[in-house]
Amino acid sequence: MDREAVIRQFFQDVIKQNEAGLKRWFREDAVIRWHCTNEQFTVSEYIRANCEYPGRWEGNIERMEQKEDTAVTAARVWCTEDGTSFHAVSFYRFDGEKIASLEEYWGDDGPAPGWRLEKKLGRPIDGNR
Repeated sequence: MDREAVIRQFFQDVIKQNEAGLKRWFREDAVIRWHCTNEQFTVSEYIRANCEYPGRWEGNIERMEQKEDTAVTAARVWCTEDGTSFHAVSFYRFDGEKIASLEEYWGDDGPAPGWRLEKKLGRPIDGNR
């Protein structure tokens, strides 16, 4: 399986909170870091945090870049129940087809801050959100 296919299938297992599926993508000693909340996880802790996160989720990878044993994705994830939405940038380091480390930065989607709206700075990227 090529690296892009591995990442896309991994992402689907994340979105579907597929505990059994997620484990197969990681080296046993992989390290996962969520920098925005200053957390580091083992594989089992990451899977538990992901699979026990409340709600039903959908998402899509908006961009993917790869070089040697590293890949970077930018993805949008949203809850089908309450409409909350996030963007995540993920840095993968691979050992073969297994993820050796995963570092993620998550941000809430929302409107621009009031001060920028008042100054009429910028414009929407996607007019449907």
